[in-house]
Amino acid sequence: MNPKNYTNRICEIINAPSFSEKMGAIIENYSNLKQESFIRNQILVELNKLFTKESGSLRAFAEHPRINKSRVDLSIVNSADNKNPYKIEFKFQFSKDCCNMLNYQGVINKDFENRQSDLFILTIAHWDINEKKDFDKKWGITSNLSRYISKTDTWKQNILNSFKQFQNTELIEFEKIVISKPYNIEYYFYILRRQ
Repeated sequence: MNPKNYTNRICEIINAPSFSEKMGAIIENYSNLKQESFIRNQILVELNKLFTKESGSLRAFAEHPRINKSRVDLSIVNSADNKNPYKIEFKFQFSKDCCNMLNYQGVINKDFENRQSDLFILTIAHWDINEKKDFDKKWGITSNLSRYISKTDTWKQNILNSFKQFQNTELIEFEKIVISKPYNIEYYFYILRRQ
């Protein structure tokens, strides 16, 4: 399979109505945590379902391979060429992170360029602060993740500007995924791939 098709498969997964349902389950069960690993694992499961149906020679793995004492978030391995996995880095951020995403190119550079990743997938969470406050109060949650949520929309342009810093790449921006329970939350997905 052409590596560009890996990105197409991931896009199909994120755009599927069933993925929105899975995102709803993630926020319902892990509202007090960063959700990077849960989202990554869901994409991994869906990829492996597709690969099993299609050929059986491809498989997705989390935390593999180990390179220079660190692990790749997700890789796609072809059993015919298992020495050159397709490397994907995931990031999960809140909308106020990195000064409203103003200085995010440093993170992208570290995980995409320095690690020589083939793909960089970013999820940004943004929610209604008052609804989250009420939810946290009801359940005695003290983590106060809302302190990482922007009170303006400047982060939306800032993240796009950060992605523009990278040459010979293509940015794929998805329609936001809106979840209404246990409070209103929006997930924004971005994929940066090499051309």
